[in-house]
Amino acid sequence: MNYLELAESVVAQAGQRGVAAEAFVNVGQNSEILVDRGQVEKLSQAGSKGIGVRVIREGKMGYAYTSDFSDASLARTIDAAIALADVADGDEYRGLPSPQPIPDEELEIYDPAIVALPVEEKVAMAKRIEQAARGYDPRVVLTNRCTFLSQSGTVAIANTNGVAGSYDKTFVGGYTMAMAADENDRSMAFGFGFGSRLADFDPDAVGRDAGRKAVAMLGGKPVPTQSATVVYSPFAAVSIAGALSRALGADAIQRNRSFLQGKQGQTVASDMVTLLDNGRLAGGVATRPFDDEGVPTGATRLIDEGVFQAVLHDHYTATRDGTASSTGNASRAGHSSLPGLSASNFYFQPGPQSAEDVIAGVESGLYVETVMNTASINPISGDYSVSAKGYWIEGGKLSHPVNEVTIAISLQDLLRNVSAVGSDLTFVPMFGALGSPTIRVDGVMIGGSG
Repeated sequence: MNYLELAESVVAQAGQRGVAAEAFVNVGQNSEILVDRGQVEKLSQAGSKGIGVRVIREGKMGYAYTSDFSDASLARTIDAAIALADVADGDEYRGLPSPQPIPDEELEIYDPAIVALPVEEKVAMAKRIEQAARGYDPRVVLTNRCTFLSQSGTVAIANTNGVAGSYDKTFVGGYTMAMAADENDRSMAFGFGFGSRLADFDPDAVGRDAGRKAVAMLGGKPVPTQSATVVYSPFAAVSIAGALSRALGADAIQRNRSFLQGKQGQTVASDMVTLLDNGRLAGGVATRPFDDEGVPTGATRLIDEGVFQAVLHDHYTATRDGTASSTGNASRAGHSSLPGLSASNFYFQPGPQSAEDVIAGVESGLYVETVMNTASINPISGDYSVSAKGYWIEGGKLSHPVNEVTIAISLQDLLRNVSAVGSDLTFVPMFGALGSPTIRVDGVMIGGSG
C-alpha cells in the first residue's frame, strides 16, 4: 500500500467538508528479545499501523484515529474528527503548516539489513550481550534485563495546505544491567548501544561496557561533604540535557515555566557551552526529513557559546509567538496522538579535548559515572540535586570508586561554571535522543560523609 497516497486521499475527503485537515500514517514492526542465563525469556515481534485525522475549523480542533484502512472506517474517522471539532473550544492559534522545501540529503536513518535480520540472529545478538557481560570478569555474577531491540517503520503525512511526504526509518539497539560482587560489596552498572544501521551496533561492546563499569564500582564509598569540581560522563550529563530541552521549549517559555524565562539574547552560560537541537543529524535516533506536522527538520542553535539565542517551536507555538517559525519540533507518540512540542537530537556540542584531558585538568574532584533520581531536576526553577556514583579524581586521574553521594548546584550556576567540554559526544536513547560529551563543572556541592 502507498501510505502517502492514503493520507492524501483522506485529506481530500475531509477537505470537501469545509475543514482544514491533516492525515498522519504510522506503520511499523517491532522486535524485543530478552534473555536470562542463556535462555530466551521473552520474544516479541509485533506490527502496528494506524492513521490519525486532525481537522480544524475556526480554531476548533477534532482528532480521531483508526487502525482499519478500509474506506468505511476512514469515512467514520473523518466524521468523528469533524464531530469533535464542532463541540470543541476555539483557539485562534490552531492551524496547519504550509509546505516548505525539504532538503534532499542522505540522513542515514534506514537500513534494509535491519528489516531483513532473521529472528535467529536477533536472539544470538541478545545472547552475545549477556555473554560479553558475564565473561568480562568472574566478579560479574548476574545480568538483568538483557535485551535486544529492533524497529522499522514508515511515516506519511499530508494536509489540505499541500504538505505531503513520507519516509522510512529503522533502529537497532540493546542494553543490559550487570551486577558485580566480591566478598565486601556489590555494584550494578548499565551498558547500552544503538544505531539506525545494523553495522553501528556491537552487542559485545554493550555487555563488556556493563561488566567493566560494574566491576570498577566495587568498594565505592562516600567522600566528605565539600564543594568541588565535578566531571560528568556523557551518560550522567544527558540528564542535564533533558532538563534543558524542556526549559528551551517555546511552550515552557510562553507559560513562564522555564528558569530561562526572559533571558533570550543574554549570556546564560560559559562560552564553552553550545546547545543544539538537530533533527537532521546523520544517523540520529530522532533524525527525520520532516517533523510530525510535515515541517522540515533542521539544526537550531539554542545556546551559542553561552548566549541564549533561540527556543524550540512547533507550528502552534510559532503561531502563538507571532514572530517565529516552527523549528520542525512537532512530535507524536504514534498515530493515536496529537502532535506536541518535543526536542529531536538534543545535545551539547563537543569540544576539542579528549575525556582524559578534561579529567586531567582536575587536581581533586569527582568523576560522575551515573546519576539517580533525575526526576528531581526542575527546569522551571533550575533546582538540581541528584544522587551520584563514580570515581574520585586525584592529580588528574581516577583513583577510587565513590558511592552514596549527592551533587547539587542550580542549573543557572551549572551552565555558567562549565570549564571544559570533551570531544566524546554520546547519545543515550533511553531518555529521548539526548546527547552529551564529557563535561567539567566547577563549584558543585557534594553531599557525602561528615
